[in-house]
Amino acid sequence: MAGAGHAVFTTSMNAALLQRTLIRTIRLYPLIAALLLGAAYLLGGFSDRVDPLVPKEDVVLALTIFLGVIPLLATVLFLLISALHDRESISRSKLQSRFAYTDAFLLPNEKMQGYKLSYISGRIPSFTGLTGDLYSSDDVATCSLYPLHVPPVIDCECGFYAFKDLKDALFELSINPGAFLIDVDLFGVGFEYARGYKAESQVVNSLKLPKRCMRCKALPIKHFVATYKMGLNSHFYWKWEVRCGICSATFKPEDTLGVHEMGALLKTAIK
Repeated sequence: MAGAGHAVFTTSMNAALLQRTLIRTIRLYPLIAALLLGAAYLLGGFSDRVDPLVPKEDVVLALTIFLGVIPLLATVLFLLISALHDRESISRSKLQSRFAYTDAFLLPNEKMQGYKLSYISGRIPSFTGLTGDLYSSDDVATCSLYPLHVPPVIDCECGFYAFKDLKDALFELSINPGAFLIDVDLFGVGFEYARGYKAESQVVNSLKLPKRCMRCKALPIKHFVATYKMGLNSHFYWKWEVRCGICSATFKPEDTLGVHEMGALLKTAIK
Protein backbone atom coordinates (compact mmCIF):
# COMPACT_ATOMS: atom_id res chain seq x y z
CA MET A 1 0.00 0.00 0.00
CA ALA A 2 1.24 3.47 -0.79
CA GLY A 3 1.63 6.10 1.89
CA ALA A 4 -1.59 7.53 3.33
CA GLY A 5 -1.66 11.18 4.36
CA HIS A 6 -2.70 10.97 7.98
CA ALA A 7 -4.70 13.81 9.53
CA VAL A 8 -6.95 13.18 12.51
CA PHE A 9 -9.53 15.87 13.25
CA THR A 10 -10.85 15.79 16.81
CA THR A 11 -12.90 18.24 18.86
CA SER A 12 -14.17 18.21 22.41
CA MET A 13 -17.62 17.28 21.10
CA ASN A 14 -18.47 15.35 17.94
CA ALA A 15 -21.28 17.08 16.00
CA ALA A 16 -22.02 13.95 13.97
CA LEU A 17 -22.43 11.83 17.10
CA LEU A 18 -24.74 14.40 18.71
CA GLN A 19 -26.83 14.65 15.56
CA ARG A 20 -27.12 10.88 15.29
CA THR A 21 -28.21 10.61 18.93
CA LEU A 22 -30.79 13.38 18.52
CA ILE A 23 -32.31 11.81 15.40
CA ARG A 24 -32.59 8.43 17.12
CA THR A 25 -34.33 10.09 20.07
CA ILE A 26 -36.76 11.98 17.83
CA ARG A 27 -37.79 8.72 16.19
CA LEU A 28 -39.35 7.74 19.54
CA TYR A 29 -41.41 10.95 19.71
CA PRO A 30 -44.57 9.69 17.88
CA LEU A 31 -44.64 6.51 19.99
CA ILE A 32 -44.29 8.44 23.25
CA ALA A 33 -46.99 10.92 22.15
CA ALA A 34 -49.40 8.06 21.35
CA LEU A 35 -48.71 6.40 24.72
CA LEU A 36 -49.32 9.67 26.59
CA LEU A 37 -52.60 10.25 24.75
CA GLY A 38 -53.72 6.69 25.47
CA ALA A 39 -52.80 6.95 29.16
CA ALA A 40 -54.59 10.32 29.50
CA TYR A 41 -57.71 8.88 27.89
CA LEU A 42 -57.75 5.77 30.11
CA LEU A 43 -57.26 7.90 33.24
CA GLY A 44 -60.24 10.09 32.34
CA GLY A 45 -58.32 13.15 31.28
CA PHE A 46 -60.65 13.72 28.31
CA SER A 47 -63.89 12.96 30.11
CA ASP A 48 -66.42 15.39 31.62
CA ARG A 49 -66.53 13.59 34.96
CA VAL A 50 -66.42 15.72 38.07
CA ASP A 51 -63.57 13.78 39.68
CA PRO A 52 -61.37 12.20 36.95
CA LEU A 53 -58.16 10.48 37.98
CA VAL A 54 -56.25 13.09 35.99
CA PRO A 55 -57.71 16.64 35.82
CA LYS A 56 -58.37 17.87 32.30
CA GLU A 57 -56.27 20.99 32.96
CA ASP A 58 -53.24 18.83 33.77
CA VAL A 59 -53.73 16.82 30.58
CA VAL A 60 -53.94 19.97 28.46
CA LEU A 61 -50.81 21.40 30.13
CA ALA A 62 -48.83 18.16 29.66
CA LEU A 63 -49.84 17.84 26.01
CA THR A 64 -49.03 21.50 25.37
CA ILE A 65 -45.55 21.00 26.78
CA PHE A 66 -44.96 17.73 24.98
CA LEU A 67 -46.42 18.73 21.61
CA GLY A 68 -45.20 22.32 21.63
CA VAL A 69 -42.12 22.80 23.78
CA ILE A 70 -40.27 19.60 22.88
CA PRO A 71 -40.34 20.18 19.07
CA LEU A 72 -39.10 23.72 19.71
CA LEU A 73 -36.33 22.35 21.93
CA ALA A 74 -35.39 19.82 19.24
CA THR A 75 -35.17 22.62 16.67
CA VAL A 76 -32.87 24.61 18.96
CA LEU A 77 -30.66 21.55 19.48
CA PHE A 78 -30.42 21.00 15.72
CA LEU A 79 -29.31 24.63 15.28
CA LEU A 80 -26.70 24.25 18.01
CA ILE A 81 -25.39 21.04 16.46
CA SER A 82 -25.25 22.76 13.07
CA ALA A 83 -23.21 25.59 14.61
CA LEU A 84 -20.89 23.02 16.21
CA HIS A 85 -20.52 21.27 12.86
CA ASP A 86 -19.61 24.58 11.20
CA ARG A 87 -17.02 25.22 13.89
CA GLU A 88 -15.52 21.78 13.34
CA SER A 89 -15.40 22.44 9.58
CA ILE A 90 -13.53 25.70 10.16
CA SER A 91 -11.08 23.89 12.43
CA ARG A 92 -10.52 21.24 9.76
CA SER A 93 -9.91 23.89 7.12
CA LYS A 94 -7.27 25.53 9.31
CA LEU A 95 -5.59 22.19 9.95
CA GLN A 96 -5.58 21.27 6.27
CA SER A 97 -3.10 24.03 5.54
CA ARG A 98 -0.61 22.15 7.73
CA PHE A 99 -0.77 18.91 5.70
CA ALA A 100 2.57 19.40 4.03
CA TYR A 101 5.41 16.88 3.85
CA THR A 102 8.80 17.82 2.52
CA ASP A 103 9.35 14.26 1.33
CA ALA A 104 6.58 12.06 -0.08
CA PHE A 105 8.32 8.98 1.28
CA LEU A 106 7.83 10.33 4.81
CA LEU A 107 4.05 10.03 4.58
CA PRO A 108 2.78 7.86 7.45
CA ASN A 109 1.35 4.45 6.52
CA GLU A 110 -1.93 3.04 7.75
CA LYS A 111 -4.30 0.38 6.52
CA MET A 112 -7.47 2.12 5.36
CA GLN A 113 -10.41 -0.26 5.74
CA GLY A 114 -13.97 0.91 6.24
CA TYR A 115 -17.67 0.80 5.41
CA LYS A 116 -19.89 2.83 3.12
CA LEU A 117 -23.26 2.87 1.38
CA SER A 118 -23.94 2.21 -2.26
CA TYR A 119 -26.91 1.89 -4.57
CA ILE A 120 -26.94 -0.58 -7.45
CA SER A 121 -28.12 0.92 -10.73
CA GLY A 122 -28.04 0.42 -14.49
CA ARG A 123 -29.33 -2.29 -16.81
CA ILE A 124 -25.91 -3.81 -16.32
CA PRO A 125 -25.68 -3.48 -12.50
CA SER A 126 -23.01 -1.18 -11.15
CA PHE A 127 -22.14 0.29 -7.77
CA THR A 128 -23.50 3.82 -7.52
CA GLY A 129 -22.50 6.25 -4.81
CA LEU A 130 -25.03 8.34 -2.91
CA THR A 131 -23.93 11.26 -5.10
CA GLY A 132 -24.75 9.30 -8.27
CA ASP A 133 -21.18 8.44 -9.32
CA LEU A 134 -20.69 4.97 -10.80
CA TYR A 135 -17.73 2.78 -9.87
CA SER A 136 -16.63 -0.84 -10.17
CA SER A 137 -15.51 -3.28 -7.50
CA ASP A 138 -11.88 -2.26 -8.08
CA ASP A 139 -11.59 1.34 -9.19
CA VAL A 140 -9.51 4.52 -9.13
CA ALA A 141 -11.13 7.84 -8.27
CA THR A 142 -11.51 10.62 -10.81
CA CYS A 143 -12.64 14.22 -10.37
CA SER A 144 -15.65 15.25 -12.48
CA LEU A 145 -15.31 18.94 -11.53
CA TYR A 146 -11.60 19.38 -12.19
CA PRO A 147 -10.23 16.81 -14.68
CA LEU A 148 -6.63 17.80 -13.87
CA HIS A 149 -7.04 16.67 -10.25
CA VAL A 150 -5.45 13.40 -9.22
CA PRO A 151 -7.72 12.41 -6.31
CA PRO A 152 -7.74 12.80 -3.46
CA VAL A 153 -7.17 16.55 -3.44
CA ILE A 154 -7.34 17.98 0.05
CA ASP A 155 -9.55 20.99 -0.74
CA CYS A 156 -11.83 19.15 -3.19
CA GLU A 157 -14.51 16.50 -2.67
CA CYS A 158 -12.94 14.05 -5.13
CA GLY A 159 -11.81 10.65 -3.87
CA PHE A 160 -13.31 7.52 -2.39
CA TYR A 161 -14.83 7.89 1.07
CA ALA A 162 -15.51 5.31 3.79
CA PHE A 163 -16.53 5.32 7.45
CA LYS A 164 -14.07 3.86 9.95
CA ASP A 165 -16.80 2.77 12.36
CA LEU A 166 -19.49 0.30 11.29
CA LYS A 167 -22.00 2.05 13.58
CA ASP A 168 -21.70 5.26 11.55
CA ALA A 169 -22.36 3.39 8.32
CA LEU A 170 -25.34 1.51 9.80
CA PHE A 171 -26.88 4.77 10.97
CA GLU A 172 -26.53 6.29 7.51
CA LEU A 173 -28.08 3.12 6.09
CA SER A 174 -31.13 3.62 8.33
CA ILE A 175 -31.86 6.99 6.69
CA ASN A 176 -31.06 5.94 3.11
CA PRO A 177 -33.67 3.36 2.03
CA GLY A 178 -32.68 1.35 -1.00
CA ALA A 179 -28.95 1.58 -0.28
CA PHE A 180 -26.68 -1.35 0.51
CA LEU A 181 -23.87 -1.63 3.05
CA ILE A 182 -20.47 -2.52 1.59
CA ASP A 183 -17.07 -2.91 3.21
CA VAL A 184 -14.06 -1.63 1.33
CA ASP A 185 -10.29 -1.33 1.39
CA LEU A 186 -8.83 2.01 0.33
CA PHE A 187 -5.40 2.36 -1.21
CA GLY A 188 -2.95 4.96 -2.42
CA VAL A 189 -2.60 8.47 -1.06
CA GLY A 190 -5.38 9.23 1.40
CA PHE A 191 -6.51 11.36 4.31
CA GLU A 192 -7.99 10.29 7.62
CA TYR A 193 -10.84 12.32 9.04
CA ALA A 194 -12.75 12.22 12.31
CA ARG A 195 -15.18 9.58 11.02
CA GLY A 196 -13.38 7.97 8.11
CA TYR A 197 -11.07 8.15 5.11
CA LYS A 198 -10.79 9.73 1.68
CA ALA A 199 -8.45 7.93 -0.68
CA GLU A 200 -7.18 7.45 -4.21
CA SER A 201 -8.46 3.96 -5.05
CA GLN A 202 -10.91 1.44 -3.65
CA VAL A 203 -11.60 -2.29 -3.64
CA VAL A 204 -15.05 -3.52 -2.61
CA ASN A 205 -14.68 -6.60 -0.43
CA SER A 206 -18.32 -7.57 0.02
CA LEU A 207 -21.91 -6.36 -0.04
CA LYS A 208 -24.24 -7.12 2.85
CA LEU A 209 -27.89 -7.87 2.08
CA PRO A 210 -30.75 -6.80 4.36
CA LYS A 211 -32.67 -9.64 5.97
CA ARG A 212 -36.06 -8.30 4.91
CA CYS A 213 -37.66 -7.15 1.67
CA MET A 214 -36.86 -3.53 0.81
CA ARG A 215 -40.54 -2.88 0.03
CA CYS A 216 -42.75 -4.65 2.58
CA LYS A 217 -40.02 -4.70 5.28
CA ALA A 218 -41.47 -7.97 6.60
CA LEU A 219 -40.82 -11.02 4.40
CA PRO A 220 -37.41 -12.58 3.67
CA ILE A 221 -35.72 -11.52 0.44
CA LYS A 222 -35.77 -13.74 -2.63
CA HIS A 223 -33.92 -11.95 -5.44
CA PHE A 224 -32.93 -8.61 -6.96
CA VAL A 225 -35.38 -6.66 -9.09
CA ALA A 226 -34.84 -3.57 -11.26
CA THR A 227 -37.23 -0.63 -11.00
CA TYR A 228 -37.35 2.40 -13.28
CA LYS A 229 -36.67 5.53 -11.24
CA MET A 230 -36.49 9.25 -11.86
CA GLY A 231 -33.31 10.82 -10.51
CA LEU A 232 -31.81 14.28 -10.30
CA ASN A 233 -32.30 16.73 -13.19
CA SER A 234 -35.16 14.61 -14.58
CA HIS A 235 -32.81 11.75 -15.53
CA PHE A 236 -34.28 8.25 -15.52
CA TYR A 237 -32.34 5.18 -14.48
CA TRP A 238 -32.68 1.55 -13.41
CA LYS A 239 -32.31 0.89 -9.70
CA TRP A 240 -31.86 -2.59 -8.23
CA GLU A 241 -33.41 -3.65 -4.92
CA VAL A 242 -33.90 -6.94 -3.08
CA ARG A 243 -37.49 -8.01 -2.56
CA CYS A 244 -39.52 -10.97 -1.37
CA GLY A 245 -41.43 -13.30 -3.67
CA ILE A 246 -44.73 -11.43 -3.24
CA CYS A 247 -43.35 -7.93 -3.80
CA SER A 248 -41.48 -9.08 -6.92
CA ALA A 249 -44.23 -11.25 -8.42
CA THR A 250 -45.12 -8.78 -11.18
CA PHE A 251 -41.55 -8.24 -12.44
CA LYS A 252 -40.46 -9.59 -15.81
CA PRO A 253 -37.69 -12.22 -15.89
CA GLU A 254 -35.31 -9.76 -17.57
CA ASP A 255 -35.77 -7.38 -14.62
CA THR A 256 -34.92 -10.05 -12.04
CA LEU A 257 -31.55 -11.41 -10.88
CA GLY A 258 -30.59 -14.02 -8.33
CA VAL A 259 -28.14 -13.20 -5.56
CA HIS A 260 -25.33 -15.24 -7.13
CA GLU A 261 -25.97 -13.69 -10.55
CA MET A 262 -25.76 -10.20 -9.06
CA GLY A 263 -22.54 -11.09 -7.26
CA ALA A 264 -21.00 -12.29 -10.52
CA LEU A 265 -21.97 -9.11 -12.37
CA LEU A 266 -20.65 -6.86 -9.58
CA LYS A 267 -17.56 -9.09 -9.14
CA THR A 268 -18.17 -8.89 -5.40
CA ALA A 269 -19.06 -11.34 -2.66
CA ILE A 270 -22.64 -10.91 -1.43
CA LYS A 271 -23.41 -11.92 2.14
